Amino acid sequence: MDKELGYDLNIAKTLTGIEDEKLLNFYINATIKKIEVILGYELVKGQITSLVSGLNKKYVFLPRKKIERVLNAKSGCKKLPFSFVNRKVIFDEIITTDSYVEIEYIAGYDELPENLLMFICSTIKEELSNAEGLKSYGIRGINYTFLNKIEQSDNFIRGVRDLFGVIEI
Repeated sequence: MDKELGYDLNIAKTLTGIEDEKLLNFYINATIKKIEVILGYELVKGQITSLVSGLNKKYVFLPRKKIERVLNAKSGCKKLPFSFVNRKVIFDEIITTDSYVEIEYIAGYDELPENLLMFICSTIKEELSNAEGLKSYGIRGINYTFLNKIEQSDNFIRGVRDLFGVIEI
């Protein structure tokens, strides 16, 4: 069975208004999967091996967030000495743009951070309030109703970008 991210169930119930724990867990896990599809990686903590291309600098950036530690770095069969700060792995030598570094590291979350839980719960609440796909509002006595799924999807992608600092998806 896959490892699941932990979260504060009572806060999630309060934020979404959903009392059924099984249903709430389904919605939260489905929203996490949507986020992972956009990011291109899982959020749950684990050991990862990534091939990272050089930048013609003495550093590279790891693709995932919440780096716990970097275990190993090598170019071909050669182990490289390194240090790291957040997602930045720093080497003694320049890593050219035509070369790759294989980096093993531990990254991800055991528990959903508060800002991510809030985003997920807000998304669920918005999805449920727009379940029929129609949104209505009125301005000066004139009522408008429109299909809102594209806007909802765009807002979700922008929210993921804001949370994870993704420049381009």
